[in-house]
Amino acid sequence: MERAEAAGVLFPTSVTLSTASPRGVVSARTVLLKGWDEHRLVFESEDYSRKGVELAANPHAAITLFWREVHRQICVTGEARPLPRATSDEMWARRARANQAASIATREGEPIASLTEEQELFAVADAVAAAPGPIARPESYQAYGLVPSTVEFWEGSQTRLHRRVFYERAGGLGAGSAAGWTWRRIQP
Repeated sequence: MERAEAAGVLFPTSVTLSTASPRGVVSARTVLLKGWDEHRLVFESEDYSRKGVELAANPHAAITLFWREVHRQICVTGEARPLPRATSDEMWARRARANQAASIATREGEPIASLTEEQELFAVADAVAAAPGPIARPESYQAYGLVPSTVEFWEGSQTRLHRRVFYERAGGLGAGSAAGWTWRRIQP
């Protein structure tokens, strides 16, 4: 991430999050990676949104970081787990006030009848943002941590002789943070 930022990647924390329904129907969308450490990649959602509903029913997910400017990609698969309320509170508090207000005024992914209704929602969001005092985190706002079971690093090449290294957690997800990783180079 530091190298991507130093190289001027436009949106280095913009990632594709892929989830699946209990029947295995996959969906993907772009979200912002809100944090990471040696144990997980952190993102946020509303629990009633499509991704929130899918993660509640099937926690297996994937995150792909693609940095076109430096010909790099990182694909991570694992289980996305809800993080403690305190973590969600902290992440909510760091959000821009306008983003908090938009979350309060709208319901992510719900149908909208008209452009007029959309403009009314924007007006509600503006009013919430203009009101004095902090904006309380809604119960539906949830922080998640994707605990990796596999990580693939890809480095692109003009000749299609890409470099790929695939890491897999030894012992699976249940092995905990002390579990080691196995790795292998794989063909382009």
